[in-house]
Amino acid sequence: MTSSKSQAYELIPDTEFDTLGPDSELDPAPQVDVAAAEPGFATAHAERRLAPSVLRVEDYFNGRLWADGVLFDRRGRVRRRFHVDMRGQWTGDRGLLHESFLFDDGERQQRTWNLHRLPEQDGVRCYEATAGDVVGTARGRASGDELRWNYVLAIPLGRHVVHVSMDDRMYLLGEKLLINRTEMRKFGLRVGSLFITFGKA
Repeated sequence: MTSSKSQAYELIPDTEFDTLGPDSELDPAPQVDVAAAEPGFATAHAERRLAPSVLRVEDYFNGRLWADGVLFDRRGRVRRRFHVDMRGQWTGDRGLLHESFLFDDGERQQRTWNLHRLPEQDGVRCYEATAGDVVGTARGRASGDELRWNYVLAIPLGRHVVHVSMDDRMYLLGEKLLINRTEMRKFGLRVGSLFITFGKA
């Protein structure tokens, strides 16, 4: 459930792994002993955050949400940052999700997803979705606190439109926080990736 721009990254297949550089280049973060400062706080907080959650599209993507994301090129270099305001509405097993994107260069984009909850298969929650710049139908499968979407996104590149395979992997952390890692592939090789954090208003 993501967006991108034509000149944001190079659509050149590459088999190298993404990297942000060696850890030695980063300053170590200061260590704070929260448990010592307030006994019992850290344990209670961790137990609450790590309690088992069930990710249902019709529950989480309902009402007002927001997201902040980063687009990486094939070498792991940051190409764009963006914010998304979302509003979801469900009636029975069908929903609409409106997305309004604002990129760090000032560009704005809109997308509306038409979502459909399908019958479960062997305990796996199944979904389908369509959108204006998605080729065919996106298919989602959820189990526990995890959700995976697979779809093909049509990305304009100059006078051409390139079809890129998107593999969204979402993980629910608590009731309101959701993280997503997307691999973008062309001809089976990675051409970019996304990292997005979602929150409920």
